[in-house]
Amino acid sequence: MQQQIHQVDGVSTIFFAETLNKLVVDYMPRFKNIEQLMIITNQTTYERYYEKLTLLFKQQELLWYICPNSLEAKSFKELLALMTYCDEVDLNEQSLIVAIGTEPVIQLGNFFAHLYFKKYPLVAIPTSLEALSGSISGEAYLTQDGKVTGLVNQTISTIFLDGRLLSIDDLEEAQRGFASWLQVAISHNKALYAQLLKGFNDSKDLQENSMIPYLSTYLATVNELHQKKASMKLLGLDFQKALTTFNGEKRLTTNSDTIIGITLGFIASQQRNGFSAELEIWLKQIQCLGYQLDLPENWFVTDIVENLHQHSAQFYVLSKDGKLTREEFQKSELLTIIMKYQELSKRSFYR
Repeated sequence: MQQQIHQVDGVSTIFFAETLNKLVVDYMPRFKNIEQLMIITNQTTYERYYEKLTLLFKQQELLWYICPNSLEAKSFKELLALMTYCDEVDLNEQSLIVAIGTEPVIQLGNFFAHLYFKKYPLVAIPTSLEALSGSISGEAYLTQDGKVTGLVNQTISTIFLDGRLLSIDDLEEAQRGFASWLQVAISHNKALYAQLLKGFNDSKDLQENSMIPYLSTYLATVNELHQKKASMKLLGLDFQKALTTFNGEKRLTTNSDTIIGITLGFIASQQRNGFSAELEIWLKQIQCLGYQLDLPENWFVTDIVENLHQHSAQFYVLSKDGKLTREEFQKSELLTIIMKYQELSKRSFYR
């Protein structure tokens, strides 16, 4: 199967619902006249799929660039190392870049492709939901000393998704990806949101159950937003960004940051607009999926409120009938939201 996402500067085609081997064989014309492939991946993916990829692309000369498994893969330091490697191996004009791996690998590959796009097009093979979302969005950012210092947006025209390659043994990776899907669904497709919560009951489900049955609906939702040129801003994103950009050591670095942002968005929607959020049911389901909801103990409520207000006086919330709107909140309202969140997050809903 294949599905297209219309972007500002092109079209992304996602090929899925088959094994990677069949996807590549069926769409081999895309690799016609390609003499050389440079595969960007991380150490774990290299060890798992080296033999498979070597056999799959046996007609091409393969060059391998191996990134760290950590977030350092999407750093400027790693980009410079990749560029140095490319100079050493002397990529020819018929080369194709294949980025296969988790989100940091896709980010690095896409940033590199943006710099050299006319000469070296990119094929993405994401191995996590988070990497898939990044491949579709086309946004790529690099970091330096833990801070974002470079951002580009480059459409990835070809994306291969083999559901068996998803990192099912990494719970945190699955949680981050699932949370991003929930955020899209809550903001733009309530039916998909209900399906996701119904289909995944605990952390074991996140690791073992396939997301492929929901992929067509998810992609159609994203494509519709792109075609309408509608805002992709999502419920809770403003809260999430504010909490992950505290100055100094005060940063929320957790696989639950998206969920915490959504929950704050629900509370804000309920208090401002009377939206029926059913917060206790939501939190019980989220806790069953293994997300940790506590904010760091050394964070003062006043500091959180100040940081939220400095980040943005306006936040995306849901109206009473569930429509996404952007509204301004005073510090006193933000204080009430944070205090309500802390009260709820300390309860144990899961029995």
